[in-house]
Parts: sequence; structure tokens; C-alpha cells
Amino acid sequence: MVDFRKRLNKKAKEKKTNPIEIYDSLDRRSIAGPLRPAQSEVLSRWFGKRKDEKDLIVKLHTGEGKTLIGLLILQSKINSGEGPCLFICPNKYLVDQVRKDAKKFGISYCTIGSDNSIPNDFLDGKKILITHVQKVFNGKTIFGLGNNYTHVGSLILDDSHACIDSIRNAFTINLDNDHNGYKKILELFEDSLPEQGAGTFLEIKNGDYNSFLPIPYWNWIDKSEEILEILSEYRTEDEIRE
Repeated sequence: MVDFRKRLNKKAKEKKTNPIEIYDSLDRRSIAGPLRPAQSEVLSRWFGKRKDEKDLIVKLHTGEGKTLIGLLILQSKINSGEGPCLFICPNKYLVDQVRKDAKKFGISYCTIGSDNSIPNDFLDGKKILITHVQKVFNGKTIFGLGNNYTHVGSLILDDSHACIDSIRNAFTINLDNDHNGYKKILELFEDSLPEQGAGTFLEIKNGDYNSFLPIPYWNWIDKSEEILEILSEYRTEDEIRE
């Protein structure tokens, strides 16, 4: 007869939260050796002094293993019960590389389903979700908008400069100066733009592609409804839809 009481009373194995200890305990492939000195230093400083801080930047030379550092930091957050955790790449091609790295080092991860669904392992804070920036930051993001959003405990931007450029592009509409929508928006701000530079404004009116003027944010806010009406009028066109 089997006595199950010993097994039932057995305490669950405590999960490691120190990223260096996590790495040492991973079932990684033989080709993955020990952490590099720079990686160990960054992870030690993060875990010892910075793990409760927000908006941190890790800056290392190319090829020194920033991706692994990011994955280990997120794994530490998961083991601490601070998920869900999201690893964001600048494009879908780098997603494949990061997934290969995670597999090589024995770090569990999940991916967005073919039906565009968010995996439960991510939502439950069990695995790191590796995806690209375009999946997260767009006008119809599957992570939700406003009050209807998916909670994320921690996220890593791999190559933040490239990610920020992609985010900016996702929320930018480029219209040629012969587009009717462009003409209407220019007309909408015809009273305020000359104050930013009368000569430059005339160059813009004459179709000079090399001339730029910023629209004062207060004017943009005041006329946001009119702008939405103009964009909505042309919403089926590729320039607006994309």
C-alpha cells in the first residue's frame, strides 16, 4: 500500500528569483556556457539594487548578450509572482532569434496563437510571451485599449531605439500634399501655423516638401474633433488605414 501523505505534505520547491541563480539552474544546452562577466555584473546590480525600479535601460556593446539579460530579468519577475511578462522585439524576424535563444538557454516562453489569441501561460504569469512591437502598439492591438486592456507586469524592449521608431511609425499618418485630407488639415490650421514661421508656412502652401512646421499642441487638442472627422472621411484609403 502506498502512503501518499509524505508526498502530499512535501513542500513545493521554492523558485529562484536571483537571475544568476536562475541561469545556473536552467536545463540549457551544452553549447551555452556560463554567463559573461558583463552579463553577471548587470544582473547582480539589477537584482541587488534596481529590481524594484521602473523604466530602466541596459546599455552594452553589440554582441554582449543583452537578450539573455532581458530574458533572465523577466524570468526573475515570473518566479517572484510579478507577471505577466512580455519580451518585445523590433520586428518579427528578431522574434525567431530570441525564441531560439530562449530555447538554447532553457527559458520557457510562449507565443501568440495563429488566431491572434494571447496565450493563457502568459496571462497566468507562467511563461514569457515573446512577440514583436507591431503586435503590441497599434490602433487595434490585441492587448486592448482604454479600460479594456490586458495587464502586463513587466516588459522588455529589445533594442529600444528600433522599437520606439516602430511605435512612432504605427501612430503616424503620412499624406502627400496633393491629398484632399492633407489640404483640409492644412486649411484647418491656417490661422495658427504662420505664427510658427510665416515664411516657412508660405513654402508649405507652395508645395515645398523640405519645409516643416510644428502644430502647437493646444491647437491640435482644440481641433481634435475636426481632425478626426477629416481622417474618418478618408478612412478606407491606404494612407489612413495603414
